[in-house]
Amino acid sequence: MKFRAAVLHRPGTPIAIEEVVAAPLKPGDVLVRLRAASLCHTDLEVIEGQLRYPMPIVLGHEAAGVVERVGSAVGHPRPGDPVVLSWNPHCGRCFYCERDQPILCETYLELGPKAVQFDGAAKLSLGGMPLHHMMYIASFAEYCIVPAQSAVVVPKEIPFEASATLVPG
Repeated sequence: MKFRAAVLHRPGTPIAIEEVVAAPLKPGDVLVRLRAASLCHTDLEVIEGQLRYPMPIVLGHEAAGVVERVGSAVGHPRPGDPVVLSWNPHCGRCFYCERDQPILCETYLELGPKAVQFDGAAKLSLGGMPLHHMMYIASFAEYCIVPAQSAVVVPKEIPFEASATLVPG
């Protein structure tokens, strides 16, 4: 699948709108058509070079949209569900997860600085080369692929512009 994304190639340079290629969905993945994304200070810090991430990268980690497709192992959410995206996936098995501290999940902390997805893979590519994902989401795009646990269903009545700034726990 091809779609457009805002790609940052180097800090301090303009972001370019480019056609990217999405990897096929893995069993636990969810494809979300993005409807709203907010610009966070963390994104600005990467753009300005104050926060270092591997490049090229698709920024954005506060977003909302509609589930388009799900992997074969996903029971929830379902296609058509409105979702807000959580940038804090967690393994549920490590020392911190077992103590209800998913923000300290060992897998989350290990993979976050590598700017890959929670399974360690890049879900997007540009010109045959992997693209990095800001905080597991990469929401400055028309679509994103996230683990099912990162797509949190919200009521249909909440406007996407409002739900994009929610930070689900």
